[in-house]
Amino acid sequence: MEQNQKYNPAEGGTSPIVSHRFTMRQVENALYEHSGVDEVAVFFVTGDDGVEKLVAFVVPRAPGLTEAEIMDFLAQSGQLGTESLPHAVKLVPRIPKSPSGKVLKLRLLEGICP
Repeated sequence: MEQNQKYNPAEGGTSPIVSHRFTMRQVENALYEHSGVDEVAVFFVTGDDGVEKLVAFVVPRAPGLTEAEIMDFLAQSGQLGTESLPHAVKLVPRIPKSPSGKVLKLRLLEGICP
């Protein structure tokens, strides 16, 4: 396996890391265009079946925003193909970050966002 490749069981082999990063950035950019979105973190999460799924974590600007509303917005934005849409959107109160500003993915996944 080359250095810029990663194993992807859903595709039966490897896929370029660069395409994953590009997809995540596309989704983040599209989400920031929604007026009800304050902050986002998008990354691939490996499910119980071993398949990676794109998940968007969203901090809403105000109460009332729903996951379904965000998914509809992304689908209708015209910026993403159906293959680039996230598998799920999760609303969170905040995105945990390190002192240097890097997203703490494990804390986010564990729901440790006091």
